[in-house]
Amino acid sequence: MIDGIPVNSTPLPNASVSDKKIILLIEDDPFLVGMYKEKLEMEGFEVVTAEDGVQGLSFATSQKVDMILLDILIPKLSGIDLLARLRQDENRKDIPVIALTNLSGSVDEEKIRSYGVKEYLVKSNYTPGQVVEIMRKHLV
Repeated sequence: MIDGIPVNSTPLPNASVSDKKIILLIEDDPFLVGMYKEKLEMEGFEVVTAEDGVQGLSFATSQKVDMILLDILIPKLSGIDLLARLRQDENRKDIPVIALTNLSGSVDEEKIRSYGVKEYLVKSNYTPGQVVEIMRKHLV
């Protein structure tokens, strides 16, 4: 349990059954979920989605995830709070996270970056194809 949220923090397996990278998309806008899920799957990724921060944190701490695309303004647990809690988990603290947000020039950007996000992307400035290119730079 991290700050009252149940999590299952078991060590990550060394290899997955599939060679596909698993992307956890945490986004509450159904249109964007559909658009990004379709693009990522077309690019060969396995995509799992969560519509709020509690669901996202639970999945991230109980399943193998290669990268997280994280909206910051999400219900139940903000992206900032999710990041703070994820970074407390020894087995998951190094999962690469890309913040995908509508918050341009936000005061929160500095705080989000302090949690080690790989990129801070304003949604309106990037196409899904550009986001995939950026993701590939950070996937090992």
